[in-house]
Amino acid sequence: MQTAYEHTTESHVSSGPPPIGPQPEYVKTRNGLFKIAEVILCILVLICSSSVYWAHLGGGWVQFVAASGFLTTAILFLLFFLNIVPRIPGSWTLIEFMYYCIYCLMFIIAAIVCSVRAHLHDAIAAATFFVFVTLIVYGIDTYFQYREWQATQHSHTTGQSNTTTTTTTTYETKAQY
Repeated sequence: MQTAYEHTTESHVSSGPPPIGPQPEYVKTRNGLFKIAEVILCILVLICSSSVYWAHLGGGWVQFVAASGFLTTAILFLLFFLNIVPRIPGSWTLIEFMYYCIYCLMFIIAAIVCSVRAHLHDAIAAATFFVFVTLIVYGIDTYFQYREWQATQHSHTTGQSNTTTTTTTTYETKAQY
């Protein structure tokens, strides 16, 4: 009589993405706090720039930048807060870094437009102040996104990868009579 036993061991170094759902700890992170500040500042810029009619003088651009910055930053905040980003393919550190570079450029243009027209009304002067504050916050966030992207690039070039090890051992016994 011959009996064979097979023992299999599998170890996985990789782990799947965390489950989708609210991540309250994200609100306390640097990225979460920056996004909250950017959303609030975009709302303030939008309110100040919309309280007086100056769309034909460049106010439409300022309102567009503030409204689109509010919407896209709020969407990014929700994607990260609900932990959806790890499930979406793509280099999100690079995508977010490029997003912030583009919005810094757009807010620079909006700041110039507001500065040129600030003498026309107090609301435009207030919008100018908040555009510059928003530009500074977006600029600082862009710097941190750049550093995060560089760290991600460095970890990819060092060869860190997920490995799977499978060991199979076969035991055979023979009955003696």
